[in-house]
Amino acid sequence: MKILPGDGYIVGSASDNGELSIGGQCSFKGAISPNTGEALTQFACARLNPESFWIPGWSVPEIHFLYSWKCNISKGDFSYRYVNGDLEVVEFTEGKDDCEGFPYDDYPVLFDEVLLQLQRMTKEDQAVISELNKPDCDPDFKYDNNRAFELSKPMHQLGGVPYLISPDDAVKDCPICGREMFLVASIGNNSYSQNEGFSGNDFVQVVYWACPECCVVSTRNFCD
Repeated sequence: MKILPGDGYIVGSASDNGELSIGGQCSFKGAISPNTGEALTQFACARLNPESFWIPGWSVPEIHFLYSWKCNISKGDFSYRYVNGDLEVVEFTEGKDDCEGFPYDDYPVLFDEVLLQLQRMTKEDQAVISELNKPDCDPDFKYDNNRAFELSKPMHQLGGVPYLISPDDAVKDCPICGREMFLVASIGNNSYSQNEGFSGNDFVQVVYWACPECCVVSTRNFCD
């Protein structure tokens, strides 16, 4: 698993000048589903900052965490790259099955934007997550330790090593150059604007990787 240098960051307090947007709409041309022609759902957008969340070699001042539950994109790996000021989808699963009522009734493709600060993770929390991610982690550790139980629910985390539903599968090679990508983010369910959230299930996780050389973002979903 290829991890970014530096600390991990979680969602902090609301702020009009926060580095993290949850929800909102990606303004880049090309941020549409090739299956439906509709806008891709933006889970989050982070402004890169060398003093906090940073991807060495990333040539764009921000990174968008995009997805679609309303077509077959969610059934496989999904990748897009930044090129000449636009986005280009470079990997996806074709097709649009009957998504009515999925992931829940009246699912909003676009969520209201909420601006938030990034909060540096504590070393204690990162140690708990590292223990939870071990293949031989004692199940009692999760249930006997209150903080471990809280951290075992997928949440939004940028950088560092997030809690992973499937640590053995948290590796991705770039669809352009073939090199292993950096694991850059975990997105949980909390949308901060819709009670049912991004997936309607607190134990669904969408993991994101990035290849700075190719300016590619890749993603895959997992369910506990």
